Amino acid sequence: MNPQIKQRIESVINNIEQLPSIPEVATRIINMVNDPEVSFKAIADEISKDQMITTNILKLCNSAYFSKGKEISSVDRAIVTLGLKEVKDAVILAATKIVLNKIIMGYDLAKGELWRHGLYVAVLAKKIALMKGKKDIADVAFTGGLIHDVGKTILALFVQGTFKEIMRTVEEKKIPFIAAEKDIMGFDHQEIGERILSKWKFPEVLKASVRHHHQPMSAPDEFRTVVSIVHVANSLCLMAGVGIGSDGLYHELVPEAIELTKLEPGELEMLFAGIPEMGEQAETLI
Repeated sequence: MNPQIKQRIESVINNIEQLPSIPEVATRIINMVNDPEVSFKAIADEISKDQMITTNILKLCNSAYFSKGKEISSVDRAIVTLGLKEVKDAVILAATKIVLNKIIMGYDLAKGELWRHGLYVAVLAKKIALMKGKKDIADVAFTGGLIHDVGKTILALFVQGTFKEIMRTVEEKKIPFIAAEKDIMGFDHQEIGERILSKWKFPEVLKASVRHHHQPMSAPDEFRTVVSIVHVANSLCLMAGVGIGSDGLYHELVPEAIELTKLEPGELEMLFAGIPEMGEQAETLI
């Protein structure tokens, strides 16, 4: 481990002002949607307080992915037409794009590739949840998939300077890239991502999806299914070459996660084969 790099990373993550931020409305909407007593009007009023978010949400709600064939011209109409959870998904998309849609140099991801990868994983994770009868967590799987790699936005600069050392560790120790990250720098992008979500005051289930998306069996029991869904979706997208970056070939698909999601081999093949077509929907969100 390089103690100087570890100390520099600690300095960044302990300085909350250096971590990326998102509009506070996103956190409030996530928590409001989880409140069974919340009213449509209260959520619409909250969203409408942020003009930029409102504009972007309406654009997203009229995209091919969300649209149900009816033009949506107001937040109230979006909630009535699409439902609270779909609108919440649009809020998260609008709020996180500014953080994720950038160059991630250390991982060799061009501008937009981390965002594109997150979108594909989000759409696929939601599809898996619905396919396996997990409608109650489909929106959480979508959000977890979207933001699972947010830690890379901070760690990329440090990876850039230690990439050769990380890869040498991968090859010599025969370990996944994520383990080599921690071995060399004292942190991996999952841990940094969890810290970012703590700043955003996101729920524990989303922190778990970010913190354990490469080792889903390490997630708390109550979140292990949704984390496994995100893990499988991420792995399939990497196998398909979506946002693969410099580390994409050095992550493992955990067999226990497949068992937990109850995905059959034929279903995995179907999901993998359908990524290009599914991607057409995801691309409408870019």
